[in-house]
Amino acid sequence: MAGKIPKARQAFYAVLAAAVIFGGAELVFRLRDFKFYYNFSADLLGMPLLDMSRFRRIANQTVEFDRSVFWKFKPNQMLDAKGVYLKPVRINNYGFRGPDFQMEKRPGSYRIICLGDSVTFGWSAGEDETYPARLEKILQEKYPGCKIQVLNLGVTGYTSFQGKELFFTFAQKLEPDLVITSFGANDRYPALLSDQEHYDLGWWQANRMDLILRHSQVYKLLKAGVIYLKRRGQGLSLNPQTYLSGLKRKVSEREYGANIKMIKDECGRIGCGLILLNDDFPGLAVDPAFDALKDIAGKYNAKFPADWQKWDSLKVNQAVSARLGLPLIDLRRLFTESEAESDNGLMVDQGHPNKSGHEIIALSLQKTIADQPGFKKFLEKCPSKN
Repeated sequence: MAGKIPKARQAFYAVLAAAVIFGGAELVFRLRDFKFYYNFSADLLGMPLLDMSRFRRIANQTVEFDRSVFWKFKPNQMLDAKGVYLKPVRINNYGFRGPDFQMEKRPGSYRIICLGDSVTFGWSAGEDETYPARLEKILQEKYPGCKIQVLNLGVTGYTSFQGKELFFTFAQKLEPDLVITSFGANDRYPALLSDQEHYDLGWWQANRMDLILRHSQVYKLLKAGVIYLKRRGQGLSLNPQTYLSGLKRKVSEREYGANIKMIKDECGRIGCGLILLNDDFPGLAVDPAFDALKDIAGKYNAKFPADWQKWDSLKVNQAVSARLGLPLIDLRRLFTESEAESDNGLMVDQGHPNKSGHEIIALSLQKTIADQPGFKKFLEKCPSKN
């Protein structure tokens, strides 16, 4: 029939039309700088709010997904996003904060690794102000003839589950002589799935195509819609009555103790010591998540999670310390006793120390480390006898 368009050309026109529509939508989204917006409930449910005036980009270009630890910083970059980092942060060759380092430990040296969350990472603190950086400087000055290295493996947002996984997949290969752990603040956050459940399900695995497509604003909008519909299909909405009773801790108290024990047992096998920090501060409530959920339950007449008890960080860590025979430094008590002596305060906010706060942690650690049997043996072999 005259004038009939060949099928090949019809297919070409269809693809071209789709590309024009997709490209136009992508251009509009980028020009308007739409962002994905979350609130507490939406973030908890992994349910994007489809607020067309405030879309926030899902992808964080500074991190990459990891099967074991869920996310980690990409190596060799500077973090200086306004409104996020008060001071620029350098990420080294292995994706952690601080100067570059080698996996191999120098012969005759003493290596300390610090596992933790944003407190150890040093959110808001300068490069030389974090307690791992200050600890290294203090020890080197006190024992000038000794080779002492302190590595900061703290990552913002990490729980003890992620710290344990990081230790077994990476940190233990560094042949540490001493490990310092500082977790708990993120462990007690509420979630629909615990960290262990996320790990078992493999939800943090992202395929290569997804990582490529998530640069597209249109793709992220479509994916947000799919997530939204999936949650609704599960009977979940932003109404706390649909989800509050099913919440659990990201890491339970029992799991926290088990994570520390696994690190302790491995340290015993490879010959390193372990010091426990109570990652808690005077400005925080004993259990902020408990108080927040109580308020939400009362406001929306929602059922409170069963067996949800207050997480007293000090009591939890004291029990772990006593059971495993670990030295414990209580940061809440340390900061309470030191605040009166500080002219500029010790905190940037309720949960993050400033430069002075990090200095106090480092000085307290130096005294505790001096009493460690392994460190005393090390000092006997190095030139410094101070």
